[in-house]
Amino acid sequence: MKARFTRNQRRIWMACFISYTAAYVARLNLSAALGSVIESFHLTDAQGGLFQTVFALVYAVGQLVNGSIVDRISARRYITAGLILSGVCNLLFGLSRSYWAMVAFWALNGAVQSMLWTPIVKVMAVWFKGPRRARASFGISMTLVLGNVSAWALSGFMAARVGWRLSFVIPAAVVAAAAAAAWIMLRDKPAPGEDVGEERAAQHTDDVGQAMPVGGMIMKTGLVMILLCCACNGFVRDGIITWGPTILASLGGGQGTGSILSSLLIPLLNFIGVLMARRVYGLFGSSARRSVAYLMGASAALALALHLASGMLVSCALVLGLCCSATYGINPMLTQLIPMEYERVGRVGLVAGMSDCFIYLGSALAGVVTGAISDAAGWPVVFSLWCAVALMSMVFAFLSLRGGRRLERGD
Repeated sequence: MKARFTRNQRRIWMACFISYTAAYVARLNLSAALGSVIESFHLTDAQGGLFQTVFALVYAVGQLVNGSIVDRISARRYITAGLILSGVCNLLFGLSRSYWAMVAFWALNGAVQSMLWTPIVKVMAVWFKGPRRARASFGISMTLVLGNVSAWALSGFMAARVGWRLSFVIPAAVVAAAAAAAWIMLRDKPAPGEDVGEERAAQHTDDVGQAMPVGGMIMKTGLVMILLCCACNGFVRDGIITWGPTILASLGGGQGTGSILSSLLIPLLNFIGVLMARRVYGLFGSSARRSVAYLMGASAALALALHLASGMLVSCALVLGLCCSATYGINPMLTQLIPMEYERVGRVGLVAGMSDCFIYLGSALAGVVTGAISDAAGWPVVFSLWCAVALMSMVFAFLSLRGGRRLERGD
């Protein structure tokens, strides 16, 4: 019974879910339309990858900024504003006729999208305690799946059948509608005495431990290893998300219906990844760090298997999807459950922002570096690189375990 949500918790969770699903629709639409944009403007893969790189770099910096101020702002207002501004950026991108203007608009989209995650983690930390927290965190990670499927299905179809510009105009309307829903449904904190999942937890929603110095927090609690793990995870995860449709289109002879349908296997299999991650999390005694390590090892093995699967469209889509699903299943642990370990030292927002920042630093490299390597050496070399980076992430996660135990003891 403890893990069951109250009526207000269901409303808050649904508002967060709608908001972040819409955010992914207005972010991952680029991946589905990227091949058409490259063709329309006669770009190289490296030039096409620049969109993802500038988005990720600006987003990463924005996470640090927003993570540092999240405890001093209204999450409801911040989330609503971020969604509206993302819609404006998508609309301007879809209407633009200049490559460099489009790069600028996508960078601005990264800035305003960075306004969304840290306030959502703040709301989740305040509203969900005890066993409900893990349930809410893994549940909200389904936004990765639904947002991916929605963005790739909608934008991929528009790019292939109507024109790539509608792949950005329609998502602009989607996030505008989500902004209205967030404004109506969200509340920054529960009422005094409200049931949030622990006995008497509602009376203490504003109480946090004394803020730990940032330098000591990074070095003593294994956070530096977690941040390196985040960067590796972002490189592999968003490398597949950004370039997966392009890889499959090259196998399918262009961005036709067959390659679009095959590419949808990737986000659909991410659903399996989230379920698998939750099972692994329970198997290892709710140790998020240990679970991350084993799942990144699985991702490395699957990246290596791409060498065997890349000769056929469906098999390549299946293995790409499984590899991506392992990295996606890790996401709620890196960006929610591990940051929430720092609630006792008053640093949830900052650690959530730092974790997402480093994921998107890895994502920034995934855009232009992956495109450049594919231009110079082909996709098999990219597959080997994904395998090596995933193995590094596994090592970093294992190295963070000692610091995690120190944090738990309060040393």
